[in-house]
Amino acid sequence: MLTFQPVYLLLVVPVFLGWLVQWRLRKIYNYYLKVPNKTGKNGMKIARDLLAFYQLNIPILQTNKRLLNYYNPQNRTLHFCKNIIESSSITSLGITSHEVEHAVQEQRGFLPMNLRNRMVKPLALMGQSSPLVFAWGILFRNVFLVYIGVFMLVGMVIFSLVSLPVEFNASNRALNVLQETGLADQREIKLVAIVLRHAAFTYLIEAIQRIGVFLFVLLILTIVIRK
Repeated sequence: MLTFQPVYLLLVVPVFLGWLVQWRLRKIYNYYLKVPNKTGKNGMKIARDLLAFYQLNIPILQTNKRLLNYYNPQNRTLHFCKNIIESSSITSLGITSHEVEHAVQEQRGFLPMNLRNRMVKPLALMGQSSPLVFAWGILFRNVFLVYIGVFMLVGMVIFSLVSLPVEFNASNRALNVLQETGLADQREIKLVAIVLRHAAFTYLIEAIQRIGVFLFVLLILTIVIRK
């Protein structure tokens, strides 16, 4: 019969924290989506104003999924969900300014951003296959596959850690540019900071989750080797 081992906490605790942070983010996101900003500008207009401020010509596209907002460095496009594009809210101020700042990071050669962009394509495949590769290595007692799986997990951990300064820097820059352009007053800056802080927590928890998985795999590998 399977018994609970302390090592399982490396998986359970980060997963629980991830769920908690996502729940809190959705709550904050939806709450401030109903709080209007003082300018009355929707997300599309805010994004265009910020791009004009930076003299950037970047297409703005609408996504079909709620909470899916991102800058795509591969084709240099901004993507926002319908709620962000159409809403004249505090949430729209925060999300649009944050994503525009990712475009600015790339344009200005922000080192962590450039490093993350170079890692995206190879690590996208690693993220999907690393657990399988490691499991196959253990199942078939293939040391080569085991170490390849561990190497892939290390890559995912590094990617998560590199993403942290990218996200934190974009959020700080977003708050500064909203104030500089007059798109938000001091009170709104504080509210936008709440939205961006909760969004940043998701990246921090993601890094913790991947570190937890890596340490769990490392401990399992140690136990297998000793046996």
